[in-house]
Amino acid sequence: MYKILAVDDREIFLTELKRLKLWDENCEFKIVNTASNGKEALELLCKNSYDLVLTDIRMPVVDGLQLLREIQKDKLCQCVVILSEYSEFNYARQGIVLGAFDYIVKPATEETMIELLKRIKIFLDNIGNKENKVYKDYLIKYNSEWAYPIADEKQIIKNLIGKEDKAIKLFSVTTENIYKVLSNNIIEADIITKKMYHNIIAGIYDNFNWLKDYIDIEFFETIDYINDESSNDFIQFYCRKITYLLNFLKKFYLETSDELIKSICEYILMNHNSDVKLKVIAGKFYINNTYLSNCFATKTGTRFNNYVTMVKIERARYLLINTKLKTYEIGYQLGYHDINYFSKLFKRYYGENPSEYRISLKGGDYQIWVAWN
Repeated sequence: MYKILAVDDREIFLTELKRLKLWDENCEFKIVNTASNGKEALELLCKNSYDLVLTDIRMPVVDGLQLLREIQKDKLCQCVVILSEYSEFNYARQGIVLGAFDYIVKPATEETMIELLKRIKIFLDNIGNKENKVYKDYLIKYNSEWAYPIADEKQIIKNLIGKEDKAIKLFSVTTENIYKVLSNNIIEADIITKKMYHNIIAGIYDNFNWLKDYIDIEFFETIDYINDESSNDFIQFYCRKITYLLNFLKKFYLETSDELIKSICEYILMNHNSDVKLKVIAGKFYINNTYLSNCFATKTGTRFNNYVTMVKIERARYLLINTKLKTYEIGYQLGYHDINYFSKLFKRYYGENPSEYRISLKGGDYQIWVAWN
């Protein structure tokens, strides 16, 4: 049985939802708890396990979008569906971008709920399946003539892996086409675009295993602070995220056709906590120290020692943002036993010493900060 938590500040809607005839003994879903606002819902989610959350948008204390953000951030439930009225259309769109599975217009009808629960069951049964092709089929339910842009998605991933700027243009054009084809179903276009974006980010993380050590994937997965309403604004929001990823890859996965240098860069990125001094790496790859130093600079335009320092400082930034480790602990982890030297190095790259940097981030949201820097 799949357990449902229903959230709405108006009891009449919860009552009408529970009175639907579909909740018979043959139904695999059951509303096991209800809440009158997002705060109550979060308290229940922290104590119990649910397969599905049905939530209203406009509620006191904590509204539906805030609830969705918290659920996504702390992974409190695999599936969230937004309940909205026609007047809340733009809020519903934000819910989709923030990660909601779908939205339904209140009051929910028997037919709508049955169709929704069928798709949710398929989705829940296929969680863990990376392809989850059945879920992609769900994305095109409204328009049988529309094909999910899988070819464009794969090409965008390929372009990003190759650090090609045309990846951004292709993503923009593809999403614009999605909104044109589904102009009579904007929410559906939002869902497809979000899914394509998700697959692109996941594809890059699968290809570059070291990336998770420098950028928490939640930066890309948790979309927040969206107040835009037009389709173009949504597209530009995703493009800014993908552009940040592209620029990051260009900076750390250095441009070179030399396979040996590529392998060395990957080794350093994956072994940031190890001793990756020039002599050690030269021995690891059975080459002369001087040759490696000269070859690295010639092939990449960056000095070997500068590259190693850049990688280690970027890893330090990740640890400052995502852990509670103290500055000296981070320094030690990365091989810097002189805390003053480590702090000076960090300041050279980010304009503040590690302690100041961490404090400055507490005053704002990391995701916003990164997106604009």
